[in-house]
Amino acid sequence: MVKKRRQRPLPIPPRPQRRPWSREFRLQVAVVVVFVLLLVVIAGLIGYPLVREYYKEHVELPNSKALQVGETSFDLDYFTRRLKLLVAQYGLQQQPDQASTAVSVVVNTLEGEELMRQRAPAELGLSVSPEDIELAIADQLGLSESDPEAFATAFEQELKTGDLSDKEYRQITEASILISRAQEVFSLSVPEAVEQVRMRQIQVVTEDEASSVLERLDAGEDFGDLARELSQDTATKEEGGERGWVAQDELDLSYGAKVFALDVGTPSQPIAGTGGYFIFEVEEKEAEREVTDEQRSTISGNYFAHWYGEQSTLVPSEDYVSSDPDKFQWAAERAFGL
Repeated sequence: MVKKRRQRPLPIPPRPQRRPWSREFRLQVAVVVVFVLLLVVIAGLIGYPLVREYYKEHVELPNSKALQVGETSFDLDYFTRRLKLLVAQYGLQQQPDQASTAVSVVVNTLEGEELMRQRAPAELGLSVSPEDIELAIADQLGLSESDPEAFATAFEQELKTGDLSDKEYRQITEASILISRAQEVFSLSVPEAVEQVRMRQIQVVTEDEASSVLERLDAGEDFGDLARELSQDTATKEEGGERGWVAQDELDLSYGAKVFALDVGTPSQPIAGTGGYFIFEVEEKEAEREVTDEQRSTISGNYFAHWYGEQSTLVPSEDYVSSDPDKFQWAAERAFGL
């Protein structure tokens, strides 16, 4: 048997030796690298402000905090959309000088809505169900829930017009229902009859003017004549200062108790109040006088305002828009179309 001869392995060619870079080539590479880095730095210096401005306008500001009410915060994007709604509702597009006032209104509105959502259920025992919200929305749209297709179409258009999400719209509606129900609660708490006085008043600007009025009354001049001559209150001036029958809870807290403490026919000393200084006179008193519908509305409104004021002290809030020029300008430009 003939043995096969083993084949000799093929020779491995030697690896080519890398030629060392020449000094000139290394210098050229270094110059290119430095040039590229320089271009990157220049591009960064030029582009960073543009990128930064874009980020600020489209990401940072819209997502920044606009208002804090208790544990709830509202971002600037939502605040601006509510501001835009207000501007459109009252036709303020051509009145950018009203921006500060409009911003304050939106701040107060959002504070009020959130305060009601946080405090009315616990303090007044009020609640709003999803069904209540659906009914209220249908009523606002002038539709019936019995036609789901028409309701859905109209609601979608309403959301689009207001630039609101479904959740945002329902939260606004919830707050509106809570406010209405709270007002009903306070209306029912007004007694059927209360102590009342028939009174008249003279309103002037300064305390010195009020003292002068009192001196003329003490000298024997007629209260009604002086009211027609001097009073700054346009609602009662032509009637000789007559306000008619009022309950104490209809009057400003700053002077209500003082008026009811007066003797019939005796003018008060000058009393500071909203709009200036007052001289009051009680013409008649009744311990139990029936409350009219108009009086009930005023009294219950005062009850609600007093309760709301108390609750607002328990729920701290902070306005970040009015105090920040960048946020204010961002919101105003978009709401007023500047």
